[in-house]
Amino acid sequence: MIKKYLQFIKESVDKSRQDFNSLGEWVEYLYDLYSNDEEKLSNLKDIVNRIFNVKGNDTLNDIDSDIRLSNAINILDDHAKKEMESILLDFVQNGIEDKEPIIATSTDLEPLTESEITKAGRGIFHSFLKTLTALGQKEKTSEIERCPDNFLLFYLYDNLEAEMVKQVFSRFQSLVPYLEYIDYGKNETGLYFGVKCDGELEYGVSYDGNFTPFGSFKLNQTVIKWLNNIEAKSAFALKKELVNLSYIDIITLGKAKSDMIQYNPGYHEKRLRPELKDRVMSFGYQGIGIWDNGKLDESELANLKGNFVTWLLSKNWGSKVLISVKANSYWLYIHIKLK
Repeated sequence: MIKKYLQFIKESVDKSRQDFNSLGEWVEYLYDLYSNDEEKLSNLKDIVNRIFNVKGNDTLNDIDSDIRLSNAINILDDHAKKEMESILLDFVQNGIEDKEPIIATSTDLEPLTESEITKAGRGIFHSFLKTLTALGQKEKTSEIERCPDNFLLFYLYDNLEAEMVKQVFSRFQSLVPYLEYIDYGKNETGLYFGVKCDGELEYGVSYDGNFTPFGSFKLNQTVIKWLNNIEAKSAFALKKELVNLSYIDIITLGKAKSDMIQYNPGYHEKRLRPELKDRVMSFGYQGIGIWDNGKLDESELANLKGNFVTWLLSKNWGSKVLISVKANSYWLYIHIKLK
């Protein structure tokens, strides 16, 4: 195939990728190598910053920085690093191709094994979000009714045209291995991602209420900051929730939800699915206690609140939250708010 390039920068360099112990160190070397060529340096930064959303100090001189560029690159998952290395090798040898590098199919990557595919992490999730944006799935709020019990935040995109999903996946070399998860026998498919109660972010494909993950990765403060800096429009709703949550907050809310699902305040006819919004998790129980004209007996409400406080004191997360217990129109509501 004949390719068209905006520039041709194949040149003799003193060092190759093999001369460096890590991908991050090699990238820092390239930054220094192209430091006097504004156009080449700009293209290099475009690959590292825009495609992989990696930001850090550009040179080895800034060693007092909290996050050096090499460190930011080296903490990427293995598949993202392989993808970055392939694109940068092509960049060093051939220049910038006249199309988005992220959608160029590379033959330099080693085939992924089945075990590697199950370990997909942050880099592939970034491509996954870009796929959702390309499919027109932008601003979507977290599911409530369809949120699995082991998720805090859950975003489900169903009724997507399967053929279109396959076409868009094919544009991202990191997502090509996951084409086999798309059922060729069905016209529609679903995609999902969400934050689990144990602090993992999981994403994958959905059929008939069954969820098959492509991969997951553990959240921490650095990863949450990375997620909040992602520009994909499909990440907007997730970022809106995460911007006010720390990793400790997520773990606290996760434990609270897991325990509250097991909590039984007494006989009730129906309960609402838990809802998390603005650092507050809400639970509802219909038909509990003695009611008169839509109002819960005051002594009954006090008793229910006292029982809940006693139960809460037995939980290690109880001291990290504030509570509100209210009754209205045959519903008892328990709101748990992070301090």
